[in-house]
Amino acid sequence: MSAYRFWRRALMPIGKLLFRLRFEGTENIPREGPVVICSNHRSVLDPFFLALPVPREIRFMAKSELFEEHGQFVRWLLYAFGAFPVRRDKGDAESVRTAVHILREGGAVGIFPQGRCVFDRSPFKPKAGAVLVAAKAKAPILPACISFQGRICPLKRVVVRFGEILPLPALSLSDDSLQNVREAAGLLAEKINGLLERK
Repeated sequence: MSAYRFWRRALMPIGKLLFRLRFEGTENIPREGPVVICSNHRSVLDPFFLALPVPREIRFMAKSELFEEHGQFVRWLLYAFGAFPVRRDKGDAESVRTAVHILREGGAVGIFPQGRCVFDRSPFKPKAGAVLVAAKAKAPILPACISFQGRICPLKRVVVRFGEILPLPALSLSDDSLQNVREAAGLLAEKINGLLERK
């Protein structure tokens, strides 16, 4: 059993004790095959919340500062869980290549397209990177959202909601041209904002 699967299984009951978790739309999660899982980003615990209901390993893009500024143990832990670094606000070709390789091998990549935590409830506005990765790998996108009131804390009600899968034809991603990527990012924003508005 991989470190990822071991810790996911071990942390599930702890998560349910610490937070009032509710998972919706889990029937939309593909059990196999390439998929880019895209969600809004409310807290540092979001990868944990997103991973719990997904019965397969998610390789998360994580900001490079986590690998560089928090010591050897944190770096080891991130790599053990399958995360890989991305340099925010820069054209990071290496992280894109890594994500595309994972997807072409049939894996799942987790991306928070806002690029940072957005603590308020402002509308979801994605950067184009996640859509670009999907276009290059010819992989569908699974829109998701993490919803809770205020700041995250123990006993908080946390809802993790998954939408319907967005295949390449629905995203109009016949190629990774700038216009196609921008239009697909707009559709992704529409889908995730729709999930956030559900009660």
